[in-house]
Amino acid sequence: MDENVNFQEKAASAIPHFSINYCFNVNLIPTSWSNCLFDLSVSICFQVFGDQKFDVGCFHDLNMILVFIVMPGNSFEMSYKIAQIRLVSSHPEVYEPCDDSFALVDALLSDRNNLLELKPMLCMEVGCGSGYVITSLMLMLGEEANGARFIATDINHHAIRVTQETMEAHGVYAELINTDVASGLENRLAGSVDLLVVNPPYVPTPEDEVGREGIASAWAGGENGRSVIDKILPVAEKLLSKRGWLYMVTLTANNPSQICRQMMKKGYASKIVVQRSTVEESLHIIKFWKDNDIEADTNDATTNSKAVPLGIVDSVRSQIQRLSFWGSSDINTTTN
Repeated sequence: MDENVNFQEKAASAIPHFSINYCFNVNLIPTSWSNCLFDLSVSICFQVFGDQKFDVGCFHDLNMILVFIVMPGNSFEMSYKIAQIRLVSSHPEVYEPCDDSFALVDALLSDRNNLLELKPMLCMEVGCGSGYVITSLMLMLGEEANGARFIATDINHHAIRVTQETMEAHGVYAELINTDVASGLENRLAGSVDLLVVNPPYVPTPEDEVGREGIASAWAGGENGRSVIDKILPVAEKLLSKRGWLYMVTLTANNPSQICRQMMKKGYASKIVVQRSTVEESLHIIKFWKDNDIEADTNDATTNSKAVPLGIVDSVRSQIQRLSFWGSSDINTTTN
């Protein structure tokens, strides 16, 4: 029997016993193993031979099911932790972890070293849902977070309870607040949030569906999916510290380049950390941070009655048009 065919049969039979949730970069897999990959939307299988070690910590680009057929003498280790799906609590009226949740966690994982260098003192998630993202963030930063505080909000009171249960199952803690975005917190937290994470309701829907109670609040984004996003952006600007970073999930239909243009006028640089195309949607996880050069250029443009420089936004548009399932790429030349 052909060796690759034989491997596929063994891998398929192993899925129920060995499947575990991990993220990885498909470019790390040798071309010679390409025939061992099947049904990429469900699982990635590969075989490990000899005395090899795989640091699962480097597999952070794509959250999928990774099946290891491990031969004697092999070992692998995980250099970080994220929330385990089996420990994530649920409720019929709470949005469960899905492609957008996984993409956001992948974005944070890919930027983990930078996050540790940032040393955020206050981290916040708006719209915590099941608690998968905020729990993963706390776990991946771990003890290296040096006493950072974590806050999460959600308009859905069921989500607050579910997030609490998810955190308890993972042994972590965050302050949970049942509120719309950050209502009632703007003054208390103004200019103090170093890391803000948002997976907003971005699905284009009729405006009358926005803000409904229950699970619909997790996805109903109004016209072009922008109603809630446009509500969150000025709040984010008020909450972020001078060195603060914002990670936001957007959909192609949300016009991410226009969002970046809007934030650029406020002095924020941006880059796409993760791009992902699924059967139903094309996702972009965008990172924003304050950039004094952009702010100065914007002020000069206003003073001189000139147009705001569009180079960054043009670059964003170019990156979105060249959407790649596997990739992540910078939106501008600023490094952060």
